[in-house]
Amino acid sequence: MLFQQAKKCMSLVLVLVLAIGLLAGCAKGTKEEKTGSNNAATDSITQPESSEPVEISMFLPSRLPEAIYDKDTMTFKTLAEKLNLKLDIESVVQSEAKQKFRVIVSSGDYPDVMAGTVSDVNTFGMSGAFMPLDDLIDQYAPNIKKYLVENKEAMAQCVGSDGKIYGIPMLSAIRTAMGYNIRMDWLKKLNLEVPVTIDDWHNVLTAFKTNDLNGHGAGDVTPLIFDRAWENYFMNFADAWGIELNGNNDYWMIKDGEVAFAPILPETKEFLATMAKWYKEGLIDSEFITREDTNNYHILNNKAGATCYWTGYIAGQNINSEVLKNDPNTNWQVIQPPVLKEGQDPKTYSQQSAIVGFSWAISSSAKNAEDIIKMFDYVYSDEGSLLFNFGIEGDSYEMVNGVPQYTDKVNNSEGGRVNWLRANGLQALIGIRQMPEYEAASCANEDVKAQLFNYIDKDYFYPYNPTLTLTAAEQEIYDIKMSAVKTYVDEELLKFFIGSRPIGEFDDFVSRVKELGIDEMTTLKKQAYDRYKSVAE
Repeated sequence: MLFQQAKKCMSLVLVLVLAIGLLAGCAKGTKEEKTGSNNAATDSITQPESSEPVEISMFLPSRLPEAIYDKDTMTFKTLAEKLNLKLDIESVVQSEAKQKFRVIVSSGDYPDVMAGTVSDVNTFGMSGAFMPLDDLIDQYAPNIKKYLVENKEAMAQCVGSDGKIYGIPMLSAIRTAMGYNIRMDWLKKLNLEVPVTIDDWHNVLTAFKTNDLNGHGAGDVTPLIFDRAWENYFMNFADAWGIELNGNNDYWMIKDGEVAFAPILPETKEFLATMAKWYKEGLIDSEFITREDTNNYHILNNKAGATCYWTGYIAGQNINSEVLKNDPNTNWQVIQPPVLKEGQDPKTYSQQSAIVGFSWAISSSAKNAEDIIKMFDYVYSDEGSLLFNFGIEGDSYEMVNGVPQYTDKVNNSEGGRVNWLRANGLQALIGIRQMPEYEAASCANEDVKAQLFNYIDKDYFYPYNPTLTLTAAEQEIYDIKMSAVKTYVDEELLKFFIGSRPIGEFDDFVSRVKELGIDEMTTLKKQAYDRYKSVAE
């Protein structure tokens, strides 16, 4: 009776959390036998003394609507066989999972394991839905200790605002995200060097505009294209000024060791003045704000000179038959991020975080937490990582010179490699370690692979700007004021960028942002950064 009353009270608390919309979250050896809480990572799992399988119920998001996960999905079936488990899996497609997750939690009747976004897991974990995992990890999870707890950056990005671990996150394989991509064949055609400084870029883009590069006359090529204005890709050139204007992170960044609201920095004024000049001169796609899928439109029609977009995707255009039909000499190459002055270190803020934004957690009412954390730990092991990145050896992959490679069964499967992987539970949105070998094996050829790893090999990354987690009380204050700030800043930055608002009014813009309460929001973020540093350093 007392348990039922407690569970009912917990449900009421969780419903209240849902109602006010709290989103506290954080946005990344040798095999030895495990004994006790030994720090050495291991693939070995001690089977239960009983021959009866351990029953674990779970809710998981599926990657494809036509392949909803169940107990017979390849990776989970293999996992159950390996660890003597009986998995009862409930799942919906990823696009519906967030809503379903919240409905299940608010009902108060939920399975042993739930997978969802890191922010949701932390929010509801701190409200009592999921148990803190710190002690269980210390006792039973050497692989999680090695790859998560000892990775300070990943830890700082996954813990709740109370500093506790409520979910085991997916770890990113590589840092590469968007790069600066240019038509190398057109540079060669015009006898131009690869641009290094912002002035070099201006000269190259001007040459792209004033020369006939695709046989349709000068001016037919758009020198610089940006995709998805609503995702702020057009702000990436701010790298040269040492700032990040990332609306997805509410424009917060760490500059000189302190929290800063990037839109009001003097570097932003300089960056916007330069972009407005380029836009006025026709060096930037004049319709990037409204044109849908502008990258594909320009690249497929042989009209793009340069872009800043996902490196692997752009590199793949070199073998795209539709692209090569228009120009068989097409050669897109990723180049170093721009700098203001010759000799400066090229860096970009565009990068993957240490963690992907998904994790799985243990229900606070689960009776078999020890078995579950051991399952989580196995998935983090080398053997478990191979399972969830490559599948089954001899079936979906083979080891070639010590490196896993997908078999023809996967590479030539109907629907393509990516769909086959997702349908069979590989790269499931749970606490796995994405492997760099997975990214490499997914590349179409050596050129794509070289470009994908180019920024990693040359260390072209600024320190990552984390999403700073607020407490529930801080978040409530933040949400009220930041909504108005964000809306105003989004609109005005775009106006400055295209020149519809003169840069001479930038100081007025800064004053208005301060009137809307940005100083108070900065104080909240500074407090959150102090907590982040206490874990990350």
